[in-house]
Amino acid sequence: MMAPNTDRRVLIMESAVGVFLRYGYRKTSMDDLARAAGISRQGLYLHFPSKDELFTQAATWFAQQGLAAMQAALAREDLSLEERLIGAFDALHAQRDGSQMSLEHMNEIVATARQLVGPVLEAFDQTLVDALTQAIQAGGADAPWREAGLTAKALAQHLHAASHGLKHYARTKDEYEAGIRTAVRLILGQPGPTAPIVPTN
Repeated sequence: MMAPNTDRRVLIMESAVGVFLRYGYRKTSMDDLARAAGISRQGLYLHFPSKDELFTQAATWFAQQGLAAMQAALAREDLSLEERLIGAFDALHAQRDGSQMSLEHMNEIVATARQLVGPVLEAFDQTLVDALTQAIQAGGADAPWREAGLTAKALAQHLHAASHGLKHYARTKDEYEAGIRTAVRLILGQPGPTAPIVPTN
């Protein structure tokens, strides 16, 4: 039975994300995207009239999925604040497990995303920081930092920045998870394991 049109679009966007992350924007063709989605090039054009449109829609969908997963992890009342924060970042990036971004194409993908869906990504980043801020405030983790002039939002922004840095340099999922756990424990004022040293060259 043929999947509904919206379901087919989601499947196309999901496969497109993996292709763009692996090969970059410029080197990816509509033929590549159609092949990954298991449909003909003509069939792909019925859903998305251009590569720009597919990239825009796929990037927006990917951001929305990641944000929803992160918010669900932060809402886990059965876990400590540390585990909820770590789980939130794990959930946010879990979608990439099978679609690792090539370092060779990372700058190009980021630049293309900023050009085509800049406002969407800015709104995504703001919503993400707001969700982290609320979790930190609700858990009282910002209280020890107030005398130093640091707000819950500043702590949330620091975690977000740490996550971005780890995405660029962590070579494995385990390295990313160890690094974000250390960042969270520093924010919470708790001793934690030393994050693995990741080479920058």
